[in-house]
Amino acid sequence: MKNEEQTQNDVSLKDMLPLDEEKTEELARQIQDLVDGDNRQAALELFDKLHPGDQGEIIEDLPRPTQQEILTTIAPEEAAEVLEYLEPEDVADVFKGVEPAVVADILDETDPDVTVDILRQLPETQTRDVLEEMEETAEIEPLLQYADDSAGGRMMLEYGVVREDSTAATALENLRKQGPEVQEIHTVFVVDAEERLAGKLNVVRLALAPPNTPVRDIMEREILSVSGKTDQEECARMMERYNLDQLPVIDEGGKLIGVIISEDVIDVIEEEATEDMYKLAGIAGERVSGPLRFSLRNRLPWLYINLITTFLAALVISIFESTIAQVVALAVFLPIVAGQGGIGGTQTLTLVVRSMALGELSRRGRWRLLFREVSLGLINGLLLGVAVGLVAYFWKGNYMLGLVLGLAMLGNMLIAGLAGAGTPLLLKRLRIDPAVASAVLVTTCTDVIGFFLFLGLATVLIGFLL
Repeated sequence: MKNEEQTQNDVSLKDMLPLDEEKTEELARQIQDLVDGDNRQAALELFDKLHPGDQGEIIEDLPRPTQQEILTTIAPEEAAEVLEYLEPEDVADVFKGVEPAVVADILDETDPDVTVDILRQLPETQTRDVLEEMEETAEIEPLLQYADDSAGGRMMLEYGVVREDSTAATALENLRKQGPEVQEIHTVFVVDAEERLAGKLNVVRLALAPPNTPVRDIMEREILSVSGKTDQEECARMMERYNLDQLPVIDEGGKLIGVIISEDVIDVIEEEATEDMYKLAGIAGERVSGPLRFSLRNRLPWLYINLITTFLAALVISIFESTIAQVVALAVFLPIVAGQGGIGGTQTLTLVVRSMALGELSRRGRWRLLFREVSLGLINGLLLGVAVGLVAYFWKGNYMLGLVLGLAMLGNMLIAGLAGAGTPLLLKRLRIDPAVASAVLVTTCTDVIGFFLFLGLATVLIGFLL
C-alpha cells in the first residue's frame, strides 16, 4: 500500500515539473502540511525528489523553523547543494540558533566562495564558533581576508596551473591530477618557480604540443591580472572589455592566489546594477523578506529629505499666490510642468548613472554627454511645449496661457537635461556616490524651477491672461 501511494506521489510530482511560482507554493504547502501532521519523513522524501534549484525555491517559501529542520536533517552534502541557490543573507538567518557543529558540517561540503559569503552574514561570535568546528578551513581563511566586493572576495581557489619550467607532458600529467578539483580548465595559468604569475596557456595547444616542449615556449606572456583588493566592479569591466573567461588574481609580490571566472562576473554585474537601481530609489541594501526596522531606517531619512524639497516647491508656489488667485487655471497645469520635467530628468539621470557605473564615460565623453542631453532636452521641450500649448489653448480658449505653458515646458525640459546629466557628474567629482543623492537633487531642480518658470512668466504676462 505504501509503495502504491509513493508511486502516485511520484507521478503527481512529475506532472508538476518544471516548477513555476504557483507550483512551488503548492509544493511548499504540501511539505509544510506533512511537517505539521508530524509526518516529517514523508516531507523529507518529497523534498529529496526535487532538483537542488527547486529545493532552494521551496525553502524560501517555508517558515523559518521548517527551513532549519530540513537543512539540518538532510545529508550535509545535499544541504550544501541547496545553499548554492539561496541568498547568503537568507542562509545566515536560517543558521541563527543552529549548533555550530551542525553548520560546520554543512559548510565543509559547500564551495569555499559560497561558504565565505554565508560566514560574512553570520554574527561574529557564531562565525568564530563555526570556523573552530570546520575541518576544511585552509581555503576559507584566505578568502575571509578580503572584502566581499573585492577581487579577493570573488576569486575561486581551484584553477588549472602549471610551471613554466616544466615540459608539455609533465604539465598535462599535473593537470590530470588537478582535474577533479578544477571547475574551469580550458585555460591554465603559468607560474614561475616562486609561484608568480608568468602567463597563460590554452589546454588544446598544450595537449597538441610535442611532449618535450617547454611550457615557456608555448605560453602567452601577455596577461591581464588584478590584485586581491581590486573592486569587483573594475574586474567586471576588465573581463567585459577584453572578453576574458578568467581573470587571475595576484598578491603584492605577483604570486597567483586565485581566479575570477565569467560566471562570477555575471553575478557582479547584476548586483551592481541592482545596487545602483536601489540607490536611485533610496532603498539601497533592502530585501523583500528583510526586517521592517531596516527598511524603515533606510527609507525614512530620504523621505524626510524629499519632504524638505517638496516644501521648497511649495514655497515657490506661495510666492505667486496672488497670480494663481487671479488666474485659477494656472493651478490645473502646475503638475504637468513639474511632472514632465521630473520624468525627463529621471530618464537622463538613469542613463548617466548606468554609464558611469559601467565605466563607459571618459573625461571628454562627459562633456559630449552633457551637450547631448541638453540638446535632447531642448528638442523634447520644443515638441512637448507646442503640444501642451495647443491643449491649453483649445481647453481654456486663451492663446497666451498656451504660450506661457509651452515656454515653461521648454525651459523645464532644458533644465531636466542639464540637471539629469550634470548632477551625477558633479557629485562624482565631489566623491559622492551619484546613485545615492542624484534623484532627490534632480527632482528638486525640475519641480522648483518648473514652477518658478511657469508662474513667473504668468506673473509677467498677467495682463494677457485675464
